[in-house]
Amino acid sequence: VVSRMGAQEVPDLSAIDWASELAAFPEVEYPSYYRQPFHSVPGGYLSEQAAVGDRRAMEAIYQDAHPQRSLGVRAELASLVPADALEVVDLGGGTGDAGAAIARRLPGAEVLVLDASPFMIVAARHQNRGLENLRLERGFAEATGLADASVDAVTITLVFHECPDKIKAEILREAHRILKPGGTIVLSDTPNDDLHGYRGFYEPYKEQWLAFDPDAALREAGFERVEVRDVAPPLWSRVARRA
Repeated sequence: VVSRMGAQEVPDLSAIDWASELAAFPEVEYPSYYRQPFHSVPGGYLSEQAAVGDRRAMEAIYQDAHPQRSLGVRAELASLVPADALEVVDLGGGTGDAGAAIARRLPGAEVLVLDASPFMIVAARHQNRGLENLRLERGFAEATGLADASVDAVTITLVFHECPDKIKAEILREAHRILKPGGTIVLSDTPNDDLHGYRGFYEPYKEQWLAFDPDAALREAGFERVEVRDVAPPLWSRVARRA
């Protein structure tokens, strides 16, 4: 993956005035589970390095998964969001590529991307410009601040393998709370054993990930009609509904 990263064509984010843009975000207390050096990057997701390198790394990781690399994978996952959804929230949306794919597919929908890292949101706003139905805001997936039963669909992509089990459960409860009755959740992530053999690439919750059961977790959170919809291998996807 590292050897492939240099060959990826990605947006140029070098002109970002990080000090100015980050100053617009009020200070918040980040929970300990999030203050980890994910992927062995100093500062983890709370760093310029992680934000600037996100698209490049994803393109390299999924270079062989789809003709359009990670953006193609994102587009396939966006197809799982119901076509009649008008309010969609992407939780833990990183630099916004998943949310942008949904916004392009559903131009009549309002798509909100929430991510805890202001660095990710700044990069997302620069590399996904021009989509009027896409909003990118800082927020925690387990405490969105959105109203009860206010959205038609929730998507969560490549987030859970980087959360402890307690936070996974909290995020699913929050998704259930903000979804309208009959609303859809799309949960997608990497295979459970995909993190176990990494060397020098810090994944703090990989042992918990080995035992994670997405179907059981969704049902425990109150979701029904859980379907396996693996449209973008190697990622798996589950689509479920709020009763």
